[in-house]
Amino acid sequence: MSRRAARAPQRHSPHQERPALTAAAFDVAVVGTGPAGCVTAIQLARSGVRVALVDKATLPRYKTCGGGVVGRARRLLPVDIAPVVVRECRHAEINVLDQDLGFVCERDRPIVSMTMRSELDYFLARAAAEAGATVLAPTEIRGFRPGKACVLETADGSLTASLVVAADGATSFVSRAAGWPARHDSIPALECEIPVDPATFQRFARTARFDFGVIPHGYAWVFPKEAHLSVGVLSTRRGPVGLKVYLERYLAQRGIAPAGDVARHGYVIPVRPVTRTFVRNRTLLVGDAAGLVEPVAAEGISFAVLSGRLAADAIVQGGLDESRVRDLYHASLRSDILAELRAARLLARVLYDWTPLRRWAFRINGRLLAEGVTDVYMGERTYRGSLSRPLNYLRLLSRR
Repeated sequence: MSRRAARAPQRHSPHQERPALTAAAFDVAVVGTGPAGCVTAIQLARSGVRVALVDKATLPRYKTCGGGVVGRARRLLPVDIAPVVVRECRHAEINVLDQDLGFVCERDRPIVSMTMRSELDYFLARAAAEAGATVLAPTEIRGFRPGKACVLETADGSLTASLVVAADGATSFVSRAAGWPARHDSIPALECEIPVDPATFQRFARTARFDFGVIPHGYAWVFPKEAHLSVGVLSTRRGPVGLKVYLERYLAQRGIAPAGDVARHGYVIPVRPVTRTFVRNRTLLVGDAAGLVEPVAAEGISFAVLSGRLAADAIVQGGLDESRVRDLYHASLRSDILAELRAARLLARVLYDWTPLRRWAFRINGRLLAEGVTDVYMGERTYRGSLSRPLNYLRLLSRR
């Protein structure tokens, strides 16, 4: 691995001119400019790895997402994202509407930093370019031939890399080309950006709101952005669940009347990690492509960022040797992410599948639950650590 020649920071755009890519050689090619891909590229470039960051779209590009960066994710990011934060929410409101229960959690630091994903991803791609990565966008990958020198074919030619990182999301083309089966375990979500009148906006301006008891096996949210609201619903059940009907009903219940055109965007969220391996055919999976989404709130940015960091560390420490990289990456995923996802899945079952237990737990000690989940999203505790202590169960079962 060799360090690329230093370049002046690209202050306005990370884009390269679209070069003839034939015989363009890199140590690592990262496909996808979401947080997982950008963080992988930043960490690799800072370690002197010759890395290409590739995306099929022209940046910035719209990305369907609530755009909330929880405190845990913000602490994990390798750069300060303050320039693209449009609103800081130091209050989180967790409501169980079918029980008429509500809990407001407050912290000194932001619980959720609101961004527009197009600007967040663009900012991170620029940071990757400034770290020394070669950003190729728009460059669509049309073919992939794994081997000792992996070949990525594009409309402009081809590039080669010793390793490839698939960071191209829940419907990852690269993962399928490398031999992973298509995913069938993603859940549906519907999100919309809603312009509202000033009085309505002020009702929601300070708080990240999460509402349970709105849709069976799911929840709804309201995130205040710079001057509009991001509102959405999701279900943890796969297949057609009528999200549009639930969203319209939720807007009416909350008194949110659009004051202009509303853009609705449906998408899927992978809430189960891939099975058997995260590395094959000299390809590593990170973020949504690996199914590393936290199932309690279907929050994906935290483990997208963390998996990108772990993948980069494994590549650097493994010296581009696939076997060593695989062992290192799997070991770090098991200790830092997979164990936490297993613990989170238990709470997700309570929230979404075991409705009588959820109602009972929130009625008995909803404040403790709300504050505990907020601590997890702040990065101040983990689900795994909380569930491993019997005293926490006793506190939950006790009236206060």
